[in-house]
Amino acid sequence: MKILVLGLGNELYGDDGVGIHVVRRIRQEAESSRVRIDESCDIDFVECSLTGLALLDIIVGYDTVVIVDTIKNPEPEPGKIRLLDGKELRHIPGPSPHYVSIPQMIEIGKTIGLKVPSQIKIIAVEAKNLYNLGEGLTPEMERAIPRIVQELKTLLVRLQTQ
Repeated sequence: MKILVLGLGNELYGDDGVGIHVVRRIRQEAESSRVRIDESCDIDFVECSLTGLALLDIIVGYDTVVIVDTIKNPEPEPGKIRLLDGKELRHIPGPSPHYVSIPQMIEIGKTIGLKVPSQIKIIAVEAKNLYNLGEGLTPEMERAIPRIVQELKTLLVRLQTQ
């Protein structure tokens, strides 16, 4: 099984960069052997600030993609995690091909004959500071990183034993 862990976000917009920070942390732990990863499973960790159809090039060839990204909520609890299945995502059309939803992107990939992931999992992290220009996570989000990384590790173990 080939798994892609895709940390999405933009570090220039504060907490929106949490997906990138989580992927960096778990990659560091994996390299220092603090994360046990089944050797029969090929897992790649990728940081990315792209959206829409641009993500198609990145996800092609994987069986499963795990996306770590922020989620908007009217009254957010910074760092609160929601584990979502790709099947739960709404097919909301974007205003242009650059802003297609994840389900639309997968459908486009299938239509043109690409090997796209059959399984999508999303670790959605609530964030308060998504639009303020300035590098760095808020203190609340910094404190949440170890918990998010642990949730990701737990999910990866489950995916490897399926």
